[in-house]
Amino acid sequence: MQVWIGPAIVAALVSALVSAMGWFVTSWQTQRLEERRRDEKVNDFQIALRAEIASDLLNMAVADRREFLEEVAERYRADASYYPIVPMQSRNVVFDAIVKDIHVLPEVVISPIIHYSRMRQRLEKFVDDLRSSDFRTISAERQLAMYADYLEMIDRVEALARKAVQELDTSLSSSGEVPSIPASASGTLAASASAERMASP
Repeated sequence: MQVWIGPAIVAALVSALVSAMGWFVTSWQTQRLEERRRDEKVNDFQIALRAEIASDLLNMAVADRREFLEEVAERYRADASYYPIVPMQSRNVVFDAIVKDIHVLPEVVISPIIHYSRMRQRLEKFVDDLRSSDFRTISAERQLAMYADYLEMIDRVEALARKAVQELDTSLSSSGEVPSIPASASGTLAASASAERMASP
């Protein structure tokens, strides 16, 4: 037995063992690096999505939409030629850019983000109808009814946006990220400015 276990064989075994250990260490380091990059990508996606949705919440800030609808109805009664000018919806460029990779996000945030995005897309299409020339040709009663539906849709989008931001906050907090962008707007200045944009002819 001792004849077979010579210095050359021992050296070969040691070399093979070192090579195997080196391969395992390199593979482990590569895997850790990929996991770190994936975690960073997931966090970056969530931070960007939260910023975009929080921006929508700021734009939707209105003190009382029911009271605002009454003011619009009063303007209809006072002026037969009145119709509200509805602002165009800004594009959700972040969501559009990463939607193909949305599967990498935590499961708990995917569903509320998708629900919010789909409702927002429906709102965008409805806004297109309200801004079309056909809208001006229908009766004032029909215009007001459609505008009431529009405000109701904003309420639903806002609720879904808040839910999405809440889930993103929870997910980011669990990963050590601290959200720094406000999830909602407060104050009469922002509310009145938003209301003016929606109501001005």
